[in-house]
Amino acid sequence: MAEDQKFYDQFAKVLGGSDADTLAPWLKESGHVSRLGIHQSNFRVTTTKSMQGIYKAISRLVGDEYFAALMTGFLKENPPSSSSLTHYGAGFADFLRTFAPVQANLPWLAPVARLDWAWFIAYGAANAPALNAENLQNISPEKLPASAPGLHVTATLLRFSVPAYSIWQTNIEDKNVREIDLKTGREWALVWRQGMQIRHAGLTQAQYVFLDAIGGEHSLAQGWTDAMRHDPAFDLSKEFAHWLSAGVFNGEQDDQ
Repeated sequence: MAEDQKFYDQFAKVLGGSDADTLAPWLKESGHVSRLGIHQSNFRVTTTKSMQGIYKAISRLVGDEYFAALMTGFLKENPPSSSSLTHYGAGFADFLRTFAPVQANLPWLAPVARLDWAWFIAYGAANAPALNAENLQNISPEKLPASAPGLHVTATLLRFSVPAYSIWQTNIEDKNVREIDLKTGREWALVWRQGMQIRHAGLTQAQYVFLDAIGGEHSLAQGWTDAMRHDPAFDLSKEFAHWLSAGVFNGEQDDQ
């Protein structure tokens, strides 16, 4: 049984791109090694197509050929650990962040990949209620700032040192991709699902800080205090109403 497991482990490595000759001890004829290339090719193509379905902006940015080349490197370092590719690819952004050719020429690619993955996470997350106005009927206006609703399970907050959100947005929405000035600097964004629709929004730094506090289980008042450090005019009532209507807050409250 241990020998069988060793074979399967090695076969998995070969599918991911390791030298096929390492399987020679298990093959009846040495010529069979060359046939493994067919399995390697099929596996690489299937995995690449699956990843292109997740990383749509990245695929459009770099094209099929370069994306396939990236996948060759990614597969070697991150082989699938499950027979299903449904959730494969979580580490792709980290791979791009450390992959020397990307960092030398496309340093903004890894941040854009984080947005693609956030979209995928929102799409596949379990159904859960969002906080709405009806849930607040029994809470007095005076007590509302002390509440800590948390963020919806589908929500992902992101911050970048480059205009990654602008790059990502134009690549997933525009027929003709807009040119983005990389010198515009930092950006903040939110990706979430409202009902069955994936939504996303660019944020100000104050909005990001406010929502980040809520996501960290802090109260609305604490989030407002944190946001005020970046925008003294930050309007708690306005912001809360906006994000409440957008379905960003968690509706699974034990005390309601």
